[in-house]
Amino acid sequence: MNTSSIYRDLLLDHARHPKNSGCLEHPDLKASAFNPLCGDELELTLALSGETIHDCKTQVRGCTICIASASMMSEFILKRTLSEVMQISKEFNKSLRKDTENIPETIEYLRPLIDLKPHRSRIKCMRLAWDALEDCAAQHQT
Repeated sequence: MNTSSIYRDLLLDHARHPKNSGCLEHPDLKASAFNPLCGDELELTLALSGETIHDCKTQVRGCTICIASASMMSEFILKRTLSEVMQISKEFNKSLRKDTENIPETIEYLRPLIDLKPHRSRIKCMRLAWDALEDCAAQHQT
C-alpha cells in the first residue's frame, strides 16, 4: 500500500468518524468560522485548565477535507497549551504555503492534510478549524 492511499484512508476515516464532534455545554472559549468558497461552517468550543486545553469539540457542516482537518486538529491539540497550539498552527500554515515537502517533525501528524496543498482551493478548508482555534487564543489573550 503506498503512502498516498494510507493518507487518503486516514482522511476518509476522520471525515466519516470525526473525533471530538459536538459542542461543549459550558466552554471557556468559543469561535465560529466560515468558508464562503466551499460553504463550510465550523464552531469550535474549548475547555481550559489554566493554559492547557482540557477538552475540545468541533461542530462542522462542510466538505470532507474540512471535517477531517477539524477532527485531526481536535485530537492534536488536547492536553497542549494555547501557546503550543498557536506555534503548531503557524507551522501548519507555513507548511501549506511553501513548495517544499519538508515539514517540521512537530506537525508530521498533519502530513495527510499538508500533502493536499497542491489543491490550492482546498487550503481554506484545511485551515478553517485552525482559524477558529486562533480566534479562541486571541479571545483568551484579551
